[in-house]
Amino acid sequence: MENRLERTLLWSGLQKLLRFGLVVSSVMVTIITFAAVITRAMNINFLGYEEILIIFAFWLYMLGAAYGSYEKSHITADILVVSMPEGMTKSLVMILRNLLTLVLGVLFMMWALQLFEWTIEMQQKTPVWRIPMTVSQSSLLFGLGIITFYNIVYLYDEVKLFIQKFVKKQIPRETKEEEGQEV
Repeated sequence: MENRLERTLLWSGLQKLLRFGLVVSSVMVTIITFAAVITRAMNINFLGYEEILIIFAFWLYMLGAAYGSYEKSHITADILVVSMPEGMTKSLVMILRNLLTLVLGVLFMMWALQLFEWTIEMQQKTPVWRIPMTVSQSSLLFGLGIITFYNIVYLYDEVKLFIQKFVKKQIPRETKEEEGQEV
């Protein structure tokens, strides 16, 4: 079920930003790793490449997690939900699952914010290239912020669907079409 937010420029722009970031960070991780292998084979010192590689690796991981959250393709433990028959109990369990995911996401995001603030305060830098640690560790805050945003939207969608199905006793158009009912 799609809500109005999912039809906005913000929603599609965020999706495009995540895809672009995934492509750029993937390409950079590949190029840096390839360059490290080649320079090692040629006995050339590629000093400090790990410092640059880890920046792109952090961003790749967190952008991938955010994109997985957008697609709802991230790893879940849904064996209970999958095995339950359709009904109010299953819908309540799905709302509870989304609520717990949101609460944990907010908690992790708060920790990421504290880490971000701490790295700015401590002014930590990498040993060779003197790159601020904030560059790589800000990916945690960004990724968890996007994940939390998606979790809020999907919890809202789940609650809205529950209200339509069980409080107002209306079946949304998408559900009717899936079940083969007349619309």
